Amino acid sequence: MKKTIILLTICLAVAPLLAQDKPSDADQQKAMEVYMKAGAVTENHEFLKKYAGSWDCQVKGWMAPGQPPTVSQGTFLGEMRLDGRFLFMDFKGEMFGQPFAGVQIIGFDNMQLKYISLWIDNSSTFFFMTTGTRLDNVISESGLWPDPLTGAQLPVKARTTWVGADEYLYEQFMVQADKSEFKSMEMSCKRRK
Repeated sequence: MKKTIILLTICLAVAPLLAQDKPSDADQQKAMEVYMKAGAVTENHEFLKKYAGSWDCQVKGWMAPGQPPTVSQGTFLGEMRLDGRFLFMDFKGEMFGQPFAGVQIIGFDNMQLKYISLWIDNSSTFFFMTTGTRLDNVISESGLWPDPLTGAQLPVKARTTWVGADEYLYEQFMVQADKSEFKSMEMSCKRRK
């Protein structure tokens, strides 16, 4: 009896699909062209190749406005993956005297026309995500990040500026309740040669 019910359920689910008209060859071709355009590697993805390789970074972090920064050293290893569509960056360093590791994935979404960045690390279980645009050699991003103290989502802004072919500066700004911003992190990275 159980097998009969399962077979009947499958037949009822599949029957409407079989009854649908088959799309024309022209419709299928148009759908394929749209799909290929949405998944194409563009100049925005090519820009991300600049991050490939090994990087030595000096990291400064501020806990609150007006406080002196903590300073540490770290390394990034950048690699383009998935046929040049996504940049994966592995970070190793320290935070508050403890070993710190993180992974960043950056891509350009052809449908949203935005860079999307995802960060995860060994100090939290959160997914930190920002989206942004590029003007020449500067990527400007914004997003909402989880705040474990309040349980709320806090606005964050970031800017990556390429200083030269082998050096870039990442700056992160937290947006306060009064809409003022303070720099919470600065990371200066130079290509290892």
